[in-house]
Amino acid sequence: MIRLLKIEFKKVAYNKTFWILLGLYALILGTIFFGIQSVINEFMIDAGKKAPIPVTKISLYEFPAIWQNLTYVAGYFKIILAIIVIIFITNEYSYRTIRQNIITGLSRWDFLLSKLLMILVISAGATMFLFIIGLILGFTNTPEVTLSMMFVNLTFVFTYFLELFAFMVFALFLGILTKRSGLTIGLLFLYFYIIEKYIYYKLPDGWGDYLPLRSIGNLIDIPNTSLMKIFGLNFRTFVSVQDVIVVFVYSFIFIYLMRLTLKKSDL
Repeated sequence: MIRLLKIEFKKVAYNKTFWILLGLYALILGTIFFGIQSVINEFMIDAGKKAPIPVTKISLYEFPAIWQNLTYVAGYFKIILAIIVIIFITNEYSYRTIRQNIITGLSRWDFLLSKLLMILVISAGATMFLFIIGLILGFTNTPEVTLSMMFVNLTFVFTYFLELFAFMVFALFLGILTKRSGLTIGLLFLYFYIIEKYIYYKLPDGWGDYLPLRSIGNLIDIPNTSLMKIFGLNFRTFVSVQDVIVVFVYSFIFIYLMRLTLKKSDL
């Protein structure tokens, strides 16, 4: 496995696109995380001037609620990481490096495993980035921090890792099927924002929740912030084991289909 990871790191070490997109992802998340609370509170203050009841400021970054808040918001930007995966798998076909890897000794399974390991590394790196930001914001926004407060909702962080991994596996699957970056990215956006939503509304109640990307998105529900409570809304404050199992099953299905595709395709 170490050998496969070294091969992948050599491919991305001097690739500007990889680092630019990764930097963009970190910049967007950092900017949003460090600015969203103040923006929401400014809006709340303005709205409170006209409201019949007093509107107080909200805190998104107090332990332990911070972990669900951060991971939910970060989930909207996982598509940037998926684009990175798509570009690099389709480049393997465009520049025929996949054929070169096979000729020089890698099996087709080794090639796929190297991509999956890289996805694991990216998922772990993005999760660690979110965790560090969470600690910084949590300590600076929580009046009295205890060890139990810090880690009581840490399940959401591990679930976020699974969400990233599963979503990027799906993107890898699309890339192996189409072999072209522009087409794959367009297909991902089309399926993510239009096709699956259309199928969701056409299926009987409850069935749509088991669609691939819907299942991945269901892992972390909308947080029960004080803003939501003002409007009388309540959402799930835990990770459903059923959702985790469904996402694991989808991940294994996509990996199996990719292995089957690589086995039968002409490289």
